[in-house]
Amino acid sequence: MNQHETIQNAWALTGAIEEAVNQNDWARAAELDSARAPLVMSLQADQPAEALAVIRQIQASMDAVAARAKDAQAALSTMYRRSMDGAKAVSRYHQAARF
Repeated sequence: MNQHETIQNAWALTGAIEEAVNQNDWARAAELDSARAPLVMSLQADQPAEALAVIRQIQASMDAVAARAKDAQAALSTMYRRSMDGAKAVSRYHQAARF
């Protein structure tokens, strides 16, 4: 596969990753990212201007997806803590009810 095809494939995978993230399908996004990573790593430094523009778009997408993943992780962590606090409160209620 030549560099142009590699960039186009990486760009197509980037679009699929963004779609998966928009659907909150993080497992699919991770799977697609694993497929894209070797393509991105194989890119050579010397690229024409058009290719560099696509590479920059891929990088910007990677940054945006990473930020969304961080936000989603924080939201899940908060939801987990609230759920655990609720479970602890129920447990304390049941313990108090026994006495």
